[in-house]
Amino acid sequence: MSQIKRLITTEWIVFFLSAEFVLLLLLTIGNLISGFQRDNVSNSEVLLNYLIELPSFINQVTPVSCLVASLFSINKLKNRNELTAIFASGFSRQSYIYSLFQISLFVSLFQFVVSGYVNPYIKSKRHIILSDSIDKFRRLKSQGLSTGSGKIWYKNNEYFFSFSKFDKKSNTIYNVDVFKYNSEYKLKEILKFPKLTYNNDDQSWSFKESSKIASLSGLSFPQVINENIEFNLKEKLSDFKQIEADITTLNFNLLYSYISKLNASDINTGEYQVIFLKHISDSLICIIFTILAAISIFNPNRRNSSFGKSAGFVFVFTILYWLIQNYTIELGKNLKLQPYLACFMVPLFFTFIIVYTFYKNRRIS
Repeated sequence: MSQIKRLITTEWIVFFLSAEFVLLLLLTIGNLISGFQRDNVSNSEVLLNYLIELPSFINQVTPVSCLVASLFSINKLKNRNELTAIFASGFSRQSYIYSLFQISLFVSLFQFVVSGYVNPYIKSKRHIILSDSIDKFRRLKSQGLSTGSGKIWYKNNEYFFSFSKFDKKSNTIYNVDVFKYNSEYKLKEILKFPKLTYNNDDQSWSFKESSKIASLSGLSFPQVINENIEFNLKEKLSDFKQIEADITTLNFNLLYSYISKLNASDINTGEYQVIFLKHISDSLICIIFTILAAISIFNPNRRNSSFGKSAGFVFVFTILYWLIQNYTIELGKNLKLQPYLACFMVPLFFTFIIVYTFYKNRRIS
């Protein structure tokens, strides 16, 4: 039985690595061609940009590679009549599925590490890897800094400021602290606002509650002022949408801690929960796709294992999966769909198909 399991594992790994290479090659060609057509970047900068994007490319193609590996490895065994011989020797279909599950489990862990740790780490170092990335590559544009303290920090020419959350639905930023400094870069006053709300009519930020600690750069005792505070935040609504892009530089653990602190402040964290849960769903889908494509073992007849049909199925399935999954994720980020539903709707649908198929064929397992 160990030789049979080795055969199944070897065939699956060969097709998985081949599919991973081909799909990555396609994305690589598209990314490099798009980069080389830019007039404001050099060839070396295009290559550095590709390296920054590579972990996200791996996350995209790995689930599909699992699907391809199961589908084509089983078809190969069918065409050589080895699948029939495997089951005739007493190796059950349950054992076959379990063997694939063990392989896909390692791939799922790999996917989780790349998605939850490698990709955020590379994104956090992008300004070191590629200088002036904000101006050169729009996809890499980002300005803010998310920290483990649950605050996002930002700096312009006149002040530092930090905030806990930007709610895109109400155009409101919460727990705002503004640290103003003088020409000698000495702190002169601190402004505090429980929340600032953006007015589309006059394109300015308004507030109802505020406080100020003034005269910090002088020798006198600081003054605390709670009334008649004048302040105009220069950043526009679009700036905050971009600042929050740096949330993606937090790894899985830091993102969980960040969300927990926001929840403790009764702040809506739906958008961040989608980013957090996506790390999990992207990993689980590798296992699901591996088993989903393996349901063809219930029909080991090689006449039903055409290469053309398999290739066409993979192409159509991949396009539909990417479109539907990305659509539900965007709905979740825009708070139009519950985070768990946005991230796990597609995996649960395919899990239902697997359960139904195995239940239907339980007598021949």
